[in-house]
Amino acid sequence: MSMKKIIPTLVCLAFVSACSAEPPARVKPDLGPVSKMSLDVLTVSLVDHSGIQPANSPYNTNHFQPTITESIRQWATDSLQAVGTAGTATVIIKDASLTSQAVPHSDDWFTREQSTKYVAHAEVDVEIKGRGENYAMVSAQASRFETLPENPTEAERKNAYTNVLNSLMRDLGQNLDTALHEHAQNFLITAPIMTPSPMPMPASH
Repeated sequence: MSMKKIIPTLVCLAFVSACSAEPPARVKPDLGPVSKMSLDVLTVSLVDHSGIQPANSPYNTNHFQPTITESIRQWATDSLQAVGTAGTATVIIKDASLTSQAVPHSDDWFTREQSTKYVAHAEVDVEIKGRGENYAMVSAQASRFETLPENPTEAERKNAYTNVLNSLMRDLGQNLDTALHEHAQNFLITAPIMTPSPMPMPASH
């Protein structure tokens, strides 16, 4: 009789434990110092043409977040502000890939050597169309890698990904900032944006 009472209790406890597990917290990418740029366009949008990840991408076996694509979207949100009355700026993601590559190393039983590396690459265009024939196209890219030891733990894989993502995004953000200031200066608004003062309310009698 006691066994009939214990077994259902254990099943219920296991079910509650499984249901209470929460997904890992989402980490915001470290984009470094972000330069806010005001563009003389009406809208800013993003298009992803990066395609699927390579077969040897760690994304296929790990739930790394945010992805490079999501981080580029965050950069666009934080960096580009549409303040004009016409025209469009389109952020085009051409590549946002992450691969895992072998690192040559010796077979030393007593030393845990670096055996693989995460290689991240990003390439982005920003196409700006303004009034009339006013047009600009700028491009920037960045690459970074981070090595991992033999048989890396989950924490080591996550740390390696975080390091490679953050360094990649800082480089890409700086390169895009430089490219926009050099080749799209006609669209950059540096003067303070003035908003009309509200009309005074008529005095009541």
